[in-house]
Amino acid sequence: MPRTSPARPALLRSLNDRTVLAVLLAQGPSSRADVVRATGLSKPTVAEALSRLEDAGLVVEAGETVGRRGPNGRLHDLAIGHLRGAALTVEPSRLTCELLDPRGVVLTSVERSRTDLPRGAAEATHALVSEAARAARVPLTSVCDLVISVPGSYDAAHDQVRYADRIPDWTVPGIAAAIGGAFRHDVTVTLDNDVNLALVAERGDEPRAGVTSLLWLGAGVGLATDMAGVLYRGVSGGAGEVGYIPVPGSDPRGGHPDFQDLVGGAAVLRLAREHGVGGRTAGAAVERAVETVATEPGSAAFLDDLAARIALGLSVIVAVLDPGVVVLGGMVGRAGGPALATRTAKSLRSSSRLRSAVVATAVSGDPALVGARAVTVEQLTERLLDAGDRSTSSARVDHVDVSSHIPLPRTAKEVHAR
Repeated sequence: MPRTSPARPALLRSLNDRTVLAVLLAQGPSSRADVVRATGLSKPTVAEALSRLEDAGLVVEAGETVGRRGPNGRLHDLAIGHLRGAALTVEPSRLTCELLDPRGVVLTSVERSRTDLPRGAAEATHALVSEAARAARVPLTSVCDLVISVPGSYDAAHDQVRYADRIPDWTVPGIAAAIGGAFRHDVTVTLDNDVNLALVAERGDEPRAGVTSLLWLGAGVGLATDMAGVLYRGVSGGAGEVGYIPVPGSDPRGGHPDFQDLVGGAAVLRLAREHGVGGRTAGAAVERAVETVATEPGSAAFLDDLAARIALGLSVIVAVLDPGVVVLGGMVGRAGGPALATRTAKSLRSSSRLRSAVVATAVSGDPALVGARAVTVEQLTERLLDAGDRSTSSARVDHVDVSSHIPLPRTAKEVHAR
């Protein structure tokens, strides 16, 4: 019979502290009885955990219960004023920054034209985050996590953004290190592809089982793939640059056209005009076609031809990844909605032996910013829970760093040392 080692008391205390912190993070101000009900931990264990967390400066008293039977009880809440994060999106013409707390509350949002910001990615980021901190009336030093969406692929090994010709000042080597160095305090800088972050927004709190791909159809074309909750990025971060896939046909420049030449924004707009469908942008043209598909023959023909083009590239993607679901995103995917998704699925069935469902995006707003926001909150949460791991040392926490990334236990069962 294999021998087992007894659990260490420090580890058990750490797990219980993390569980209590997670409850307070989700529920807000709570009494000891509230925490007991939410966690399944015993009253003495919760009381000890709250005492340790108060001593560590992570939990504070937040008033008393009112309107309940029996004597009023103390309410406890998280001390999260020292933890802020920034979610940023970088586009060729503008940068956007949202300042967040660990509960995901947006404290302020600032958008600036790139021409209104200093030259250089590090300088522009520092200026924009500083402006957001001033607008939210919080110290810049409280901003400890930056999650930045870029229209290119991030190569973590070389700390460089690639395939981003429209933002050349963001493609210099050592980009994340330079951004972090622009701040006078420690910050964690995370860069990711905008389509990857859009897929984070698409999957929400519960990733689909199996494989899900998001085909981004905007000015450019990209792909993000989620494998049971894990984004696949490839060796250099270049997984998903499907705009470079060669497709059948002739190219005036010689060779074969790329998938980008068929379904990129400029190509979609040209196709719409060939069918007599107007619109200033590709998204506007597709939206108009959907609105008039029942009355204008050109609109139906345009959507059919566009769906066939999308399916041509998807047949390659599906043959390699075999995803259960393909989501059509970007301005074209959103504008096309179920009408374009249904046509694309039908065309895909005629060009591929593999079967994948094709659906329209369900995310409103800026998907890349929504995804960056979700990752920012996740990182702030980890900082908070990691600080709980160290609360067993009874040392007050003045600054928190991401370190262990131990996942919160899935169950709320109490653990005891033997």
